[in-house]
Amino acid sequence: MAKPNKIEQVEDDGVLLLDNVVPLSTIRRQLKQDWFSLHPDIRTRFRRDPDLGERIVYDGVMQEIRRSKMGWLFAQLTRVIGNPLTPYAGQGVPMRVTLYKKEGRKGVFWERAYFYKGRKPFVVTSTKQESEKGEMMECVGGGFGMVLNVYAKDESLHFESTRYFWQAFGVRVPLPHWLAPGKTHVVHENISENEFRFTITMMHDQLGETFYQTGTFKPVNAAPCS
Repeated sequence: MAKPNKIEQVEDDGVLLLDNVVPLSTIRRQLKQDWFSLHPDIRTRFRRDPDLGERIVYDGVMQEIRRSKMGWLFAQLTRVIGNPLTPYAGQGVPMRVTLYKKEGRKGVFWERAYFYKGRKPFVVTSTKQESEKGEMMECVGGGFGMVLNVYAKDESLHFESTRYFWQAFGVRVPLPHWLAPGKTHVVHENISENEFRFTITMMHDQLGETFYQTGTFKPVNAAPCS
């Protein structure tokens, strides 16, 4: 006679959760026990993934957006796979970040819309999803993506790329580091219950810093998917 599955209990913010009843978010699964090293406000934001038909929206301003000459070139070359890199620099750039899911598609879509003065909105969309091995991946168009190391440090949430890749038909091909725009490091740092700082840095071994962005964001009331 088979033994019943063990019900794992997890204490979170004073509430006893049953892991086989309450679904964990992708980020929470990645962090495991390090989840409890995050600031409580960050845990609240990422406690669950968005449901189908739901959009989780954050509005903010990128105080600083830098890109080197080589960063600009990488941005131009990657336009064919869906504009994953913004070619424009700027200060005080309004931005909206939207998280959602699509039926029949894996992972959570992260859409970043930059509103540069005098330009059409520049939209970057990627998906954060887990591989069959349990790795966190961020994927863009054309089968390109990167494997991410997700961790908590100083109560902040960190994503660091470990390898860029191209994949098709279930086969993944690692890309040489020199061919990528640089090691990506994203930090979600808490400011208050309803505000956080979002920073992206890309650093190339030979070319130095190719991209840097930092800004502060606040949640917007949830809106239905169109």
